[in-house]
Amino acid sequence: MHQPFFASPARRLVASLGAASLALSLVAGGALAGSPGEVRPVSGATTPAWVDGRTVTVQYPRPYFCDASVSAASDSGCEVGAAAKVGPTGTTNLPELYVLVPLFTPTKPLELHCPDAGACINHPDTLDLTRVFGAGTGNVALPPHSHILDEPAGGWWTIEVVGVLSQDAWDQLAAGRDEATMDRVIADGGAVGPIPSNLFLFFNVVGR
Repeated sequence: MHQPFFASPARRLVASLGAASLALSLVAGGALAGSPGEVRPVSGATTPAWVDGRTVTVQYPRPYFCDASVSAASDSGCEVGAAAKVGPTGTTNLPELYVLVPLFTPTKPLELHCPDAGACINHPDTLDLTRVFGAGTGNVALPPHSHILDEPAGGWWTIEVVGVLSQDAWDQLAAGRDEATMDRVIADGGAVGPIPSNLFLFFNVVGR
């Protein structure tokens, strides 16, 4: 069980990063929404993910779902900062996918499972980030990111965001590739979150 983001110092820390961090990590080629997210047939709709210390392949047979009862200014209807009230199956008690977003200037190439801003297979192309970063971030491109799964399951997943604050913290996550490493990095101050969202993705682990 993680400490709620908005009940912890993490919210203040993320807010203090300001526009500079937002520009570095959420905007690769433009802060506002860019080209639409790509939807592919099941056979081609895959990305990597980390779970239990290894890299796996996940396959997305359905598009994303965002809870419309949570307000969002983005074109996709998806936001970060408030938890969903209703899930795609009527419950929000689902496995968790942690989206790792770099909030620093990399000193070497990063292993990014979705490397292009605003374009990741069967993900929303835009997000409303005003609950985290404030005015002017209501319709920004999906940031480049990587994934940590809390278990090697399948079906619908709750999405929570973790902001990674340094190259060293990212290197630890890439080496550990599991939720326990992520929890340790957060506890040590190398990352902030998990930050709730109204977003759900549907995928299955299909390769190891």
